[in-house]
Amino acid sequence: MRMTLLWCLCLTALIDHARGYGRGAPDWTCSTMTPSHSGSLAQATPASDYQITTSSGSFTPGESITVTITALNGKDFKGYLMHAIDEGTGSVLGTFSVTGGGQTMCGSARNQAVTHTSKASKTTESFSWTAPANANGNIVFVSTIVQSYSVYWMNVRSNAVSPASAVVTTKQTTAAPSIKTSSTTMSVVSTKKPESTSSQLVTDKVTVTPAPPSSTTTPSQPPVAGALMMDASCGDTRGCFVSCEGTDCQYVVSWEYKPEYVDFSIERKVEGGGQKWVAIAFSNDVKMGDDDVFHCISDSTGRVTVARSFNMGTSNQPINNPQEGISSVSGSFTDGVFRCSFRYSQVAPNNRRKRQSTTRPMTDLHLHRHLMLGDGPAFGDSVGMHTQNPVVTADLVNLQLTSIIGDVARYPLVKVHGCLMILAWIFCTGVGLIFARFYKPVWSERTILGLKVWFQFHRGLMVTTLVLTLVGFIIIFVEANGYSKISAPMGKGYTESHPILGIIVTILTVTNPIMALFRPGPKDKNRPIFNWAHWAVGMAAHILGVITICFGVELQKVGAPKYTVFVVIGYIVYHVLMEITLKVYDLFAERQSSARIEHMEMKNGNGATQNGNSFRPEETKRDPKDSIIKKILLVFHVAIAFAFTLTLLLLVTQY
Repeated sequence: MRMTLLWCLCLTALIDHARGYGRGAPDWTCSTMTPSHSGSLAQATPASDYQITTSSGSFTPGESITVTITALNGKDFKGYLMHAIDEGTGSVLGTFSVTGGGQTMCGSARNQAVTHTSKASKTTESFSWTAPANANGNIVFVSTIVQSYSVYWMNVRSNAVSPASAVVTTKQTTAAPSIKTSSTTMSVVSTKKPESTSSQLVTDKVTVTPAPPSSTTTPSQPPVAGALMMDASCGDTRGCFVSCEGTDCQYVVSWEYKPEYVDFSIERKVEGGGQKWVAIAFSNDVKMGDDDVFHCISDSTGRVTVARSFNMGTSNQPINNPQEGISSVSGSFTDGVFRCSFRYSQVAPNNRRKRQSTTRPMTDLHLHRHLMLGDGPAFGDSVGMHTQNPVVTADLVNLQLTSIIGDVARYPLVKVHGCLMILAWIFCTGVGLIFARFYKPVWSERTILGLKVWFQFHRGLMVTTLVLTLVGFIIIFVEANGYSKISAPMGKGYTESHPILGIIVTILTVTNPIMALFRPGPKDKNRPIFNWAHWAVGMAAHILGVITICFGVELQKVGAPKYTVFVVIGYIVYHVLMEITLKVYDLFAERQSSARIEHMEMKNGNGATQNGNSFRPEETKRDPKDSIIKKILLVFHVAIAFAFTLTLLLLVTQY
């Protein structure tokens, strides 16, 4: 049962990753707001390195505002727990929703507070808080912020947020009353006579304006926060690179070409808060490297600046003339949507110059190149590593056209790599290990090419695994031009371990057959040591291989749907259950065998009789584990493993 127990641990870890990679604050802290860190006490000094800010100083019941925790003075934090309270009564009010990192908790609907999902260092986290319909007092956001296991602050507070006033007043001397009727609105424009000392207002003119029929009905709903729609001029006067489902878009990059300049607009939903950047780049291929970049940076005040830079390999490099040719800059970063627009002056094709060092010629927008779009955290005037791999147009883009582009670049070698690893570790290893663990007694009297049946199947499947793994390993290194650090999506930092796990799995895969070449004989005193080592290396390779696949299917370049990871987890659940089933059956068969009373026929080989009955020596007993039930279970296992493999291959290749 050792391997089954380890598979259970593997399953537990993966399910934890699938639901958010981390636990955050436990439920019982909802009332105390105190971390469960034994031997640690809250800091007595004020939390001067952390602050809680809100997107608005007022709220309207039923509407949402953005709340942000920010680390100052170069500090960071690892955890937090925050809720909103009525300043007068101390009651917890409102509900949270996650816009970037974090997870909601507390209350019957588990949305009255928000906490972290991992222990990774953070400098900022943002959330959306919705005011309840009955809120009528000042609201304060209160948080516990954890810097390290033994250092944390409680009762870190935001400024009070007040309910918006429902009464609008005007001064009598600057505006006249508006008189509403069922069909018209009368605006009275008034002045005071200069020579009069009376305080009375004298009417000079009355303008009667028809009121719209809806003037006496419920006012229209405000726009949805964080909504992003395609530009209406896309495909008409502007070319666009978009990702939209219906009227909701994840990003819209648009441009309008003129002989002297090109007007660009970038709109993208961005996770998290704090300083951010979005950028477009122009590349000769679908990979980073020697690309002209225009990046927009939003500072802490919300001001957006635009500059040029370039990609050298997979890193972004500044240039000496970053604002050259850029004008008409505007933008914002609110409600999780980054908007940036600017104008870039054209250059004539005959003015192209060789690119060198940090001095770049003007970007030539006459060229047809792939368009890239990325985003990530910013640090002052510098851009950090993108939060996920940039999306790239599938084909070269002609900025003079006004077409709408939705197709993104595919990475066939990445998909081939994924398919090879799925075949190796879901099917071949999943079946091969079952043969070695449970089918040695089956077909015990039969051989294939002079070797036992179980060994031939086990060895054949494991050699296939070795070949597939080595080919997949070489393919991905060719695709990535060596070892490449992965950009993990927000909240999925564990996927960054995919490359190193893949290297470890490959090393283990090569190690086991080399060990087998030096296998001691069956009666050698070192044979038990070999058996344990062979088992441990194989088990570790299988578990890590499936975990690596689990992380891999979540990577952007694979292009698999989000639920693919749950198919992998479903395979793990099935495999554990199958191992348990086979182990229980073997234990049952052994017990039945030990309790069985063997029957001996009274007949010898020469037909002699004893006491009037024929006598025959006892025949060789068949191992009770070699049964039709075991063979049926094997057929079932092969079919299910193949079904999981085929499903994963289709998900990876068809999307």
